[in-house]
Amino acid sequence: MVKFYPVRYADKEYPPDIKPKIQEVPANFFRQTLQRTELRYLSLHTDPGHRWERDKILSVELLSEFPTIRNKMFDLGNYCVSQLWFNEEWSMEFSGFLVRMAEGIDRQRIRVIEIHPPFDTYCDSLETFLDTYAVFEDEVLKEFPSAIINIENRCNPAPKSKGGKFILSTNKDIIKLSDLISKKNRKLRIVVDIPQLFTAHYKRKLLSEVMIREALAPLRDIRDFVSSTHIWGSGEPQSRGNNITKQIGAPHSGDFDTYFDKDKNVKDCFLHEICKLFDDGKARYFVPEVNKTSYVQSIVSDLRNAGVEFVEPE
Repeated sequence: MVKFYPVRYADKEYPPDIKPKIQEVPANFFRQTLQRTELRYLSLHTDPGHRWERDKILSVELLSEFPTIRNKMFDLGNYCVSQLWFNEEWSMEFSGFLVRMAEGIDRQRIRVIEIHPPFDTYCDSLETFLDTYAVFEDEVLKEFPSAIINIENRCNPAPKSKGGKFILSTNKDIIKLSDLISKKNRKLRIVVDIPQLFTAHYKRKLLSEVMIREALAPLRDIRDFVSSTHIWGSGEPQSRGNNITKQIGAPHSGDFDTYFDKDKNVKDCFLHEICKLFDDGKARYFVPEVNKTSYVQSIVSDLRNAGVEFVEPE
């Protein structure tokens, strides 16, 4: 049985009979406090290493209390990119930053803290990352004992990006990190962003059944380390290049039908592989990262038809 805890993404609604109890809220470096929500539980989406406006980052009063975080940015002119997990001092400050942001929030409400991987320009391995991260885990779980800390795989930016490449990207990276977590006895868990995993392996190519299986099947052996997943669709495929090759459309802007170019066999394969990956009776957090309620409801309908059950968190 595949079980998902539904997480509300932004203000997008599930089908009427599914009542999420947990809201994803931004907890990035240009915010002073957490978003207030009427839902019982919170999932904190921390800084993802995206480009932020430089002046906006530097004007955040709260960041003045955390100079290592504030100073460890790739300066890209008008934009900055955070140097996530730069060193242990950065990790200690990051724990303090989240504690300050959560002032006034019942600690038991925070169920998920989602983090993101560092770049290879200053963090050369998953081993180095995990050693740097350890102090963050120790401090944060003292403050938020009900929380799971998840790290998300990220597809890499352009090869010549000044920021560098994310060190957690492919299924091999995820498997290696799972092994290291076990060896180092860490409580860190993984949120598998499935579309980003596909992009890491195949760029923006339209997917085939073989490609889907090759990306997802190896993760079955380490699924005990996976406590959450992001699943989203994309817009209509677009033609690229002189040979008019189709590529996946705009991310977060469609459902499975548009993502798989209305190929029912490929969509059915995808749903089947999702179920095989998570069919262990363990409930996992599910975030539908799409920008319209209609896409959320279409994706949830497809998942339900494939056998996924949406359940309430304990």
